[in-house]
Amino acid sequence: MQYIMPMPNNNYNWRPNDNGAITNLRYDLEAEKWVLALRKAKTKHRFKDISVFDANLKAVKLFLSIPLLFIFLLFLIPVTVIKLMFNYNIKLFPGDPPTGKILSDKEKFYLRLNEIKKKHSNHNRTLPSDMSEQELRDLVDYVRAETARAKINK
Repeated sequence: MQYIMPMPNNNYNWRPNDNGAITNLRYDLEAEKWVLALRKAKTKHRFKDISVFDANLKAVKLFLSIPLLFIFLLFLIPVTVIKLMFNYNIKLFPGDPPTGKILSDKEKFYLRLNEIKKKHSNHNRTLPSDMSEQELRDLVDYVRAETARAKINK
């Protein structure tokens, strides 16, 4: 079968126009090739655009992460090592505990106990000498009753 090349006003006679099975198969194969070529071209450009964006995003991440890494490595890790090894706190941020030795719970307890002893050591604990033994018992019972009543009313 001889095909006529496309020329003006020849009503597309350069391609077979019958509805035969072989002609339809050829058209289907050609259409699949065109669709595949268009899909490849579309994905090629899409991945190129995404890869440029992705590369820019990676560069931004790199520029942000390197200074943070240096701060972490050169500043925060040594401070943590000092805290753990020497029990010494270094105040870095406004909410941190003050700079100084880190006290254990036992040391905190004895420090607070000594403060309380110093605070109450100057109080005079002697009772008035003019109170009888019965008046003293009544006073103790009254204080106990008032203390119990205050605890109930809390």
